[in-house]
Amino acid sequence: MRRILLFALCGVLALWAGYFAIPTIPAGHLIINWGYYYILGVFSLFAFNAWKFARARPEVWGGWIRRPGIAGIAIASGLLFAVWSDPFKHKILFDEFVIQGTAYEMHATKQVSTILRAYNIGGTWLTIDTFLDKRPYFFPFLVSLLHDFTGYRIANMFAANVACAAALLCLLYWFARELAGRGPAILSVGLMATMPLFGQNATGAGMDLHNLTMIALAACLGVLYLRAPSPERLTLLVLATVLLAQSRYESIIFIAPAAFVVAAGWARARRVILPWPVIVAPLLLVPYAWHSRVLAATPLFWQLQEGRTSAFSVSNMASNLKGDLAFLFNTGPELANSWYLSAAGFAGLGWFLFCALRWLARRPRRELPPAVVVGVAFGAGVAGHFVVLLFYWWAKFDDLLASRFSLPICLCFCALAAAMIRGLEGRRIPALKVAALGLGAWVLAGAVPAVALRLYTEQNLAMQEIEWEHAVIGSRPGPVLLISNKSTIPFVLWHIETVISAVGAQRGEEIRYHMGQDTFKEVLVTQAIRPTSAEGDMGVDPEDLMPAGYHLETIAEKRFGARLDRLSRIVSIDPAPGGFREPDQRPIPSALRSISAVQSRSVPVVAALTSSAVRR
Repeated sequence: MRRILLFALCGVLALWAGYFAIPTIPAGHLIINWGYYYILGVFSLFAFNAWKFARARPEVWGGWIRRPGIAGIAIASGLLFAVWSDPFKHKILFDEFVIQGTAYEMHATKQVSTILRAYNIGGTWLTIDTFLDKRPYFFPFLVSLLHDFTGYRIANMFAANVACAAALLCLLYWFARELAGRGPAILSVGLMATMPLFGQNATGAGMDLHNLTMIALAACLGVLYLRAPSPERLTLLVLATVLLAQSRYESIIFIAPAAFVVAAGWARARRVILPWPVIVAPLLLVPYAWHSRVLAATPLFWQLQEGRTSAFSVSNMASNLKGDLAFLFNTGPELANSWYLSAAGFAGLGWFLFCALRWLARRPRRELPPAVVVGVAFGAGVAGHFVVLLFYWWAKFDDLLASRFSLPICLCFCALAAAMIRGLEGRRIPALKVAALGLGAWVLAGAVPAVALRLYTEQNLAMQEIEWEHAVIGSRPGPVLLISNKSTIPFVLWHIETVISAVGAQRGEEIRYHMGQDTFKEVLVTQAIRPTSAEGDMGVDPEDLMPAGYHLETIAEKRFGARLDRLSRIVSIDPAPGGFREPDQRPIPSALRSISAVQSRSVPVVAALTSSAVRR
């Protein structure tokens, strides 16, 4: 009883500390300065308990490592297919660069902030401007650990996602085997690994695959806990759920399924199990509450389209649902979906509903296996996640930049398909053979042609622009100061000193001084050349124009979609009249405003470069 009261007290204290005790701005400062140590503490506590649990059972995992068998071959083959299916590059702009910027700062300064501006001062790459990003920071923390052990490398982000892909396939196999047996589990691995969206994320730099891995990990730990409820297993489940909440914004939803599994374990054990890490777990969610308040209090973070006043609305449901179905059952190569997985998943959902009705009608009802209980609970969590996305203004799965939001549903489809195959096999229907033949046909007729064309990746025009600019700048003699019409973050991560166009246009005297001092070998400017009249005349985008006193010389141009990307160098800058710098005529954007403005203008327009949607 004492532990129950302490748990309730921690819950009340967490609500008070998370939403009432500390104002929003100081809460944001606490995240910046102490968030790294918070996530390090939770992760270390989880890793320590996982090591203790695994050390006591070497025969369980040791045998699988020594003799992985056909399951190991299937997982390794699936991973190789996923890595082969798409090139290692940034896929979502500018989300992935922002995540990398956060990982860099967590590595360099142990602060949860995103690098925005930095300069080489005396041989030291020194951060000048940072801001607290809206994204949860567990994945950047893991990447920062790779930086700590191997040195800062942009490639560490890709290595982390390949590791997540391998872990996810292993966890999916284990859970599906518990649910349906070895054969259906191997098929579920094949369904996931051959979906182009999986390969796109396995070779990308986003946090969505890591979030999916944490969902699978929490589900597997839930099965272990229900098998034999104990303080050690419950601690692992609860700590994994806390870390899952720090993996994506919406993943806080999965606290409810985890709580259901915990209560089911108490019912099976016929006692309340509350080890100390579980008692204080509500307090471990306080930083999430602080971060969500910062997001809610910063409208720029929502990056709404012009005319929108709210990110969530009932009016979004119909168009989102239409886009979701269009993605799930698309049969062409332009989207990274697997219609075969979607068909198997919907068939599995129908089978699940049929079995659920039969179970409810039985008297007495037999006790459900742990994997079924956890599958139902976390499946409800995935359904809740999907419903939330239906209300969100930008969540159509057929949008190339939003397709990644479908990953939890695809994971659920894999488990449903495995369960259906087992059920049909029990009725002497050769469902496994038929499904395996269907998967082979899908790979040859759908997956391989799609990954060969890679339309869902190659149409990312903004990424192509940035890569081209980076290649041109890398061929110039350094050091270089870049005035960018996009974002400073990608170039700062490449250790290229960069300011945005609005700042560069106002700092003519300072730039002219440094040009005279040979601080930089060159000062380069990027500009968009787009149609400016009904007759198709081309001109510099007004937002990219430099003042009349800036004399530019074009060094390279390349067409991307409907516009040109121009890279010029500043030959000279006229001195300000009277020998002093003219006063600023317009305010310099703050860090948050600059990144929002950059994203709103630089989002890759997939079908045509004229989309007005503002991406997050």
